[in-house]
Amino acid sequence: MIDPSEEKLLEMCNDFDNVILKYQEDYEPHNIAGVLLSRVTLLMQRDPQTGKDLLRFVWEKLDELEQSNPGNYL
Repeated sequence: MIDPSEEKLLEMCNDFDNVILKYQEDYEPHNIAGVLLSRVTLLMQRDPQTGKDLLRFVWEKLDELEQSNPGNYL
C-alpha cells in the first residue's frame, strides 16, 4: 500500500508531466524548462539553500549527460 503523502507526490508528478506534454508541441524544451526553473526559484525564496542544493544536483546530472555525449547539445 502506498503512503498517502507519497501518492499525492506521484499525482503531482503526473500533473507536471501532463502539463509538459500539453505544451511540448508549442514550445521548445528550453522555454518549458525556463518556466519550470522560474517556479523553482519562486518556491525556494524562503529556503535558498535547498534551492541551491537542488540546482547543484541538476547541474551535475546535466554535466554527466553532456560528458557521456560529447559534442551534442542538450
